[in-house]
Amino acid sequence: MRDPSSGESGAAPRQFGRYRVVRALGAGAMGDVYLAHDELLAREVAIKAVRLLGAGEVVAEAFRARFLHEARAVAALAHPNVVRLFDLGFEGGTPYLVMEVASGPSLRERLARGRLLSGVEARALGVQIGRALEAAHAQGILHRDVKPGNVLEAEPGTWKLADFGVARLPDSALTVTGQFVGSPAYAPPEALLAGEFSPATDVYGLAATLYEGLCGATPYGDPGGVSEAARARAREPVPLTARRADVPPEVARVVARGLRRDPRARPTAGELAAELADATAAGAPLPPAPAAAARPRRRHPRAAALALAGAAAALALAAGLVAGLGGWGPGRGAARGPARADAGAPADRRSVAAGVRPPRLGPAERRVLAER
Repeated sequence: MRDPSSGESGAAPRQFGRYRVVRALGAGAMGDVYLAHDELLAREVAIKAVRLLGAGEVVAEAFRARFLHEARAVAALAHPNVVRLFDLGFEGGTPYLVMEVASGPSLRERLARGRLLSGVEARALGVQIGRALEAAHAQGILHRDVKPGNVLEAEPGTWKLADFGVARLPDSALTVTGQFVGSPAYAPPEALLAGEFSPATDVYGLAATLYEGLCGATPYGDPGGVSEAARARAREPVPLTARRADVPPEVARVVARGLRRDPRARPTAGELAAELADATAAGAPLPPAPAAAARPRRRHPRAAALALAGAAAALALAAGLVAGLGGWGPGRGAARGPARADAGAPADRRSVAAGVRPPRLGPAERRVLAER
């Protein structure tokens, strides 16, 4: 089998461990993606082989150890809007990842066909990917390369974030020497200027992805390189509504917050998702949040006190009625036959039929009995 890391042109490698390559799906600056067949579980998978760019043996060995450690952490990330990582391995010295195959195209492919997102679609994408990032950040995992090419439409209305398996690896963030090799158009100033990555970096990438999905252009255009992109961040991006007038203003405001140059001023991924879910853009309802994200409803202290007071009053009323009825039961003047025959009558009529004088009831007590 040809060594996948050799860089030779020609046919794709035939095998990665137990995974038989069916065809190539795509290639990037730092890796190749293949459709493959899992010969053990009889299912289709996606294989991403990561190139090491001719790194020395010491650096390559350190990278492999990091690759294994971080891939294990990502494999534990279970979220409906994250492309699942099934397996990893090394073939001919090349690290590779085995991932779920998403049936639909990426947002990048959709935009290449001239299909922009509607306001409703942008909200759904932002909510779902924002929740996926929120779950990852809660586990200390950064994606570091959120962009349209890594957002896949699994089915209409359902979006998944891909390439989490290489989230902290060279082909999505920094090389082993610290040089930025990501996607400058979706990177914030702190990543471009200082190589600093945090959850706020992912939020910026998601906001830039939504921006392009809605208007077809990146916030700062298409820079020629990292230095040009860094200089462009000295100014504010063109407002989204200036590029597309029918973008819902609520959505445009959330995107603008995510694109703020100061990472401390950006919302968290969870806040961005919640703000988009609350936006009042017209259209179909958004999908519900995962059960784990639901928050318990808190009752107002005054409402709780009133509920307790009402319960105490009801118990007191019931105790008064029992005392007034003089011991309802056989041997105390109660005629069991008539009481059963007239069981559907009001309480005061049943008492008269049994020969027991009912207690005097005020208007409040009568209303309680009527409601019961």
